[in-house]
Order: sequence, then structure tokens, then C-alpha cells
Amino acid sequence: MCVAVIAAATASAQIRIVPQDRLEEVYSPRLSADSAFLRFDVRHIVADPMSEDDAPQIFVYAFTNIGSSTLHIERLVSTCSCASATCSVKEVKPGQKAEIRVKYNPKGHPGRFERKVFVYTQKGNAPAAVLKLSVDVASGADLSADWPVQMGPVRLRRSEVSFAGVGKAVETIRFINVGDRPVELQCETAFLPECLEFSTVPATVQPGTEGQIRIAFDPSKPGIRETMKIILKGLGLPPSKSTITVVIPSSLHVIPNSPPVIPSEVEESK
Repeated sequence: MCVAVIAAATASAQIRIVPQDRLEEVYSPRLSADSAFLRFDVRHIVADPMSEDDAPQIFVYAFTNIGSSTLHIERLVSTCSCASATCSVKEVKPGQKAEIRVKYNPKGHPGRFERKVFVYTQKGNAPAAVLKLSVDVASGADLSADWPVQMGPVRLRRSEVSFAGVGKAVETIRFINVGDRPVELQCETAFLPECLEFSTVPATVQPGTEGQIRIAFDPSKPGIRETMKIILKGLGLPPSKSTITVVIPSSLHVIPNSPPVIPSEVEESK
């Protein structure tokens, strides 16, 4: 079995066929001759569930040189920057015990993963051992990286969308309910231009779950401006802190910009 890999150049593209056995060799490479002399107490550690907010943890892979000559630990290569590895000694004499310590930082890496550390000695280009670390990381309380826009009980991926084409189109904004009550996002329809439609999926978003804001644009309808505002309600916030911006390119023959009509800065009733 072969797999086609497309490599794009500056002016052209080439298709290179990579055999399946070569791909498997990259993921699970053949070991060097020194592998027979590295006896690990454990090569695969399954970590306890952790959170992004947890401090980095260290996992120890103890091993013994059961050969008759000294082994030189040349380098340790991790498959992810979240896992850094060090060895207690660089030269492991016959019969000597040593440790490879893998420091795992869960910050910014939510999900279930299997990380690998390749152990290289002086014998050739192949690793002498492959160590595995299975992790299950829950999302942390700090959602600012993935959901940077805070609007009361919800956090959004972004607060601006743009439509570049001349036909009908739909843009979505993902959001998460970080509050302790269900949220039903709506918009101030009195200030919504006719060329835009607003909806959310699902209509009610439970605490800790995600939803989508869907903004549909119809250039055949009136009210198009270069910059339009969609004011959300149901968040207990004034309009200036609960507004989504819609940008339309000037090439669509839009009405020149004028100050948007914004209701008075009064908090919504909760």
C-alpha cells in the first residue's frame, strides 16, 4: 500500500508516493542493536487524568544496561514540545541503573494523547528505545487562549466576521457557556440590518457546553454598510460590551459609513 504526499513548491506542485511501510517506520521505527541492552522497568506509562491548570508532572522510566559495554545516551527526542526528557547520566556502564525523566506540561494541550520519547545511543541513526506516555487532559478554567472574547456568561472565539464575496454567505462564531445557567442568545432585531440574519445553534446552550452563532448575509437586501453591528441581548451587558461587528468590502457598492445606531448604554434586565 502506498500513500500520496503532495509537496507544494513556489511555482509548481509535485506528488511523491510514500510507501506505507515507510510511514509505519517513521511512527514506529526499527530499533538499533543497543535496544537489546536497555532493560526498562516500564516503557509505557498511563498517567492519571489531569487538567490544563495542573502543574507539570514528571514521569520516570528506570532502566539498566544489561550489556557488556558502556552505552552513551546521545539524545532524547520527544514527539511533542509538551513533553521534555532528560537522562540522569550520559554514560551508562554495564550493570548500571539510570533514569529517563519525562516532564509533561498539560497547559494548552487538552485531550487524549499518546506522546513518545525516542532514546538514541551511539549505535547508528535508529533509536535504541521508544518510551510512551498516555495522557488524558481536561480543559482548564482559563479559557482565554481558545475563547478570547468574554461577554458575560459566554466566551466567543471572535467578535468580528467579514463577507468577501458578492453572493449569499453564512459565517459562524463558536461560543461556550461558562456560566451556571442555560443561555439563550438573541439579538436586538430593531437594529439588525435587513441584509443580515441572526440565529444560534442550539437555541439554548447549557452550562459548560458550546454553541454557534450563525450570521447570514444577503447582498440583495437593503441596509448594507461597510461596518454593521449586531447587538446581543440576554447577557446582562450594555451594547458596547455585547456587540459583534460585521465587515463588508467596499467593492460591494455599500452605503458610505455613518455612525451606527446604538441604543443607550443601559444594562439589560437579567
